[in-house]
Amino acid sequence: MNYYKVLKINSLIRSQKLKILGFGFLLVTNKRFLNVFIDPILLCNFRCKMCYFSDPNYKPSKLKFDYDTLKKISQAFFKNALKLQIGCGAEPLLYKYNSDIVKLAKQHGVPHISITTNGSLLSFEKIIELAQAGLNEIIISFHGASDKIYNKLMPGGDFEKFLNLLQNVSEAKKSFPNLKLRLNYTVNPDNLYDLNNIFDLLEKYKPDIIQIRPIRKLGNSEYKDFDLKKKEKEYEYIINRIEHFCNDRRIISILTKNLPSVNITRYIPDIAEYSYCYISPEHIGDKNFNLNKYSSFRKFLIKNKICKKIYKDVFLEKTRKVDSDISFANYEVNV
Repeated sequence: MNYYKVLKINSLIRSQKLKILGFGFLLVTNKRFLNVFIDPILLCNFRCKMCYFSDPNYKPSKLKFDYDTLKKISQAFFKNALKLQIGCGAEPLLYKYNSDIVKLAKQHGVPHISITTNGSLLSFEKIIELAQAGLNEIIISFHGASDKIYNKLMPGGDFEKFLNLLQNVSEAKKSFPNLKLRLNYTVNPDNLYDLNNIFDLLEKYKPDIIQIRPIRKLGNSEYKDFDLKKKEKEYEYIINRIEHFCNDRRIISILTKNLPSVNITRYIPDIAEYSYCYISPEHIGDKNFNLNKYSSFRKFLIKNKICKKIYKDVFLEKTRKVDSDISFANYEVNV
């Protein structure tokens, strides 16, 4: 399955109600309707300045999943998962059972399995281990395309190690051609111009996908300048260059082409409220979901009258815009 073609189709369908109706059909027919994001551990070895881990007052949880809990999670969620992403807000490579998560997902037929990481602990041997387990995609987060900016914005990281990681993934892909490399870059006013250096990285290491997205305030962080609007023309210019560069080289690009206003808005009803499923040692799918009580998250949703909510949102609810600190679909997917 080409997950990015699914994303492309999703972005082209503007009606949230139509998407929710489709979700309801998949739910009732027991198909795959969830995008599952799992943080098996809530720690990180970096203190990236745009991340809440850089907040000196932040106290990371020491909770983590044991293997038996992972098996219960896989049984409850993975049968209906269209996508599984390991790593969402924390660093998954601090956890020892990532390959087991991938294997469990493969056993349940999850069509797209990715891991999101800063990559500092991802050795060549670990890449091979994950690929052999069935991993489809490695997503590497980075915030600078040069030594100076990367090291400044990602305390704990090292740009030379980052380049070595890209080389290792490129080598691993020769043995596992279905393994994809994706790069995620978050833009702020201080690293915007560093995007001019990204073309050399794309040319040399040939990632399959790249995402460029503007900074958003997600919790307290050391970095405080969230105003990219003051550099809007420069931002649009470099994003257009990247888009054309990627199109010419058949690199899938996920780009936020138009900067959102200071107050982000989203539509209500919103398909993300249905299809987005977050799992961590502190939150398993829904605040009312009990892993020991329910063997299936789908059955839990049905018992808690999600079909009634779908009917209300599709046929009775008036579509409206609301202020939000989260926007799930403010990008364009170029496949």
